[in-house]
Amino acid sequence: MTVGKGDIAAARRIGLALGAALVASTLVSSAQQSACSQLLARARTLAERFQMAQAEQVLGDPGRRGCDVRVATMYLRGLRAAREASAKGGDAESLAPVRRAVADLEAMGDAGGPAEIASLILRAAAAAAQSEREEMAVVLAQALQVERAGGARGADGAPILSAHQMAGDLWLQVHRYDEAAAAFLVARGVAGDAPRVTVGLARALAREGRIPDACDAYRTVERFAADVRTVMKAEVAEAREFLGRPACRPVARQP
Repeated sequence: MTVGKGDIAAARRIGLALGAALVASTLVSSAQQSACSQLLARARTLAERFQMAQAEQVLGDPGRRGCDVRVATMYLRGLRAAREASAKGGDAESLAPVRRAVADLEAMGDAGGPAEIASLILRAAAAAAQSEREEMAVVLAQALQVERAGGARGADGAPILSAHQMAGDLWLQVHRYDEAAAAFLVARGVAGDAPRVTVGLARALAREGRIPDACDAYRTVERFAADVRTVMKAEVAEAREFLGRPACRPVARQP
């Protein structure tokens, strides 16, 4: 079979067209990934500032088209439901939405991934809502282990709020202040002075009776007031009230 110049030119045109289409597809994919990352970052910022409902709204924004936020959405809804169930004593009816979220996340079969970690945290949150401390501790330890193992190989942890962040929240909820403080200190080493971590640490230290350390933590909380994006009026007011104690006032130096 003889290949003519026209055939070669046509093949080149097809190759160039395919190359251009591949480049365009790559650019679109990259832009989509960037948009999805920004969406999750906005939700994380809100959740870390105690604005869980707003974080859910961001994930439900029609502009998120093409972003897979199913795990993050189920996770946040489950956390909110678990907190509401705790206020009702953790009865079966109030915990039903949490159980459904756990079942849906487990059905994804995401062993070692965000869905498995999120399901474990929700199981721990359900136990905390019933003040089942031992069960909560066991499941929470599993979540932390899976998240650490995944992090060691570069995998993502729980979406929006990590297991390390939630560990302190849950220990605080069941009034185990020493464990809560320790968990928040570990989370701070991972996430830095995130508002939710710093507030939780201050509360745990205060309830544990470590007043000087609590004063230091609450001073950090008070500084969040300078950030107009924070919208943490209740937490900042709590910090200022605590810092009004004589124990938090600077000690005058002796001449």
